[in-house]
Amino acid sequence: MELPPVPIHQGMRTLSSSSRSDRSRWVALLAALALVVGLVAGPASAQDAKPNAGDEAPKEDTPAVLKTLALAPDSPPAPDDPFVAVVEADKAVEQAAMARLTASDRAARAGRDSLAAAQVRDAAFAKALAARRVRDDASKQLSVERKRFSDLSIRAYVTGGDVGIERYQPLLDGDTSDAAGGRQIMFAQVLERQRRVTATARKDFATAKRRLAKADGKFAGARHQADVRAARAATLANELADAAAAHRQAVADAAKARTTLRGAASRPTDLVPLDVPIIGLPRLTADDLAGWFASTSYRPRVTTPMTDYAAWFIQEGRAEGIRGDIAFAQATLETGGFANTDSVVANNFSGIGHCDLCPAGWIFPSPHLGVRAQIQLLKSYAVKKPDYASDLVDKRLRGPAGCCTTWGDLTTVWATDPGYGPKVMLIYTSMVDFALKRRAAGLGMEPTTTSLTTATSTSTAATSTATTPSHP
Repeated sequence: MELPPVPIHQGMRTLSSSSRSDRSRWVALLAALALVVGLVAGPASAQDAKPNAGDEAPKEDTPAVLKTLALAPDSPPAPDDPFVAVVEADKAVEQAAMARLTASDRAARAGRDSLAAAQVRDAAFAKALAARRVRDDASKQLSVERKRFSDLSIRAYVTGGDVGIERYQPLLDGDTSDAAGGRQIMFAQVLERQRRVTATARKDFATAKRRLAKADGKFAGARHQADVRAARAATLANELADAAAAHRQAVADAAKARTTLRGAASRPTDLVPLDVPIIGLPRLTADDLAGWFASTSYRPRVTTPMTDYAAWFIQEGRAEGIRGDIAFAQATLETGGFANTDSVVANNFSGIGHCDLCPAGWIFPSPHLGVRAQIQLLKSYAVKKPDYASDLVDKRLRGPAGCCTTWGDLTTVWATDPGYGPKVMLIYTSMVDFALKRRAAGLGMEPTTTSLTTATSTSTAATSTATTPSHP
């Protein structure tokens, strides 16, 4: 769908007219010649100028572009819709891949936490079990000592009642003439010792009982924590499975979108509607723009490679939320294929400041800034209170704010030509047709976003295999 070069736009007022007088043409020609000589000799020469500080690529995805995109009106169905469908599908793949990676990481960490909690629980159980054994042993020992003490107490009662050791103090001091009394003393000593042993056993039992209660408490807490973390690990493992399924579906949808894009080339390309919004992200790529231009009969006079122009229109358009791909078509119309005086000596690609009798439009410091100026002026036409991603190239870049939300609205506003909007869209439609044929040939089908098209980590949450023991 090749288009011949179109008449060069003579500024923001009108297209060139063959009815102008010879005198006017000579005046314009002489003025243009003087301007060319002055520009070539001076530092403002478009191609000789050194790189400018503002030539660096603008930042994308800034609050400015998000704010601008939110103002875009609804876009009608257009033949370039399959391109944006692929971009959106790639974005969905990227988001699904990130969600899957996040879910995998969370599930793995939850699995490790669950395993650690199970180990703590098992250790607490072992300690509680040991404490129970100590308590049981202490209980048995106390029972034995109590029985001995009871038996001795009964024997003491049978053999003489409650005999105090104080009565036999003299014998303890060395008088052993009374054998029966000595035996009584010894019995009393044994009874007293048993009383102390029993008291110690009772104390040991109480200590073992307290330690068991403490160990039981720790085990109960550890078991609860293990149950909680095991439940969380199971939940996150399910979420990982869902995220993996969503990622696989997104990859399948992206593949389907590419198939649809390839198939669109087999059908006649309809004209892109005039009511496509100026606000929006480019749908074609810089390779599409440069490849299309190379396929036409245009013969540019600029020395900057067309690949650079194509890249700048896409970059600046993305940064400002303006359709840079269609702006490239507009520039092609305005400059007759980047061949007019404005484009060669003034870095002006859209007739900015170019009136009917003006030899040239405004001059911009570099080709890159000339592209930026066009995008910024388009934004000032489409948005009442524009917020720019980059500083204005020229403080005069102020259009009739918010006058034109669609490319068709530029007709008789950007230029008085009643066919201005349709001409821009005719060129852009040719670009879309070329890009569709590229896709049909498998060119330019690489993902537009950094997406994961292969399975991401499928590590699932590690869960404890230890059986929760019963409370000791």
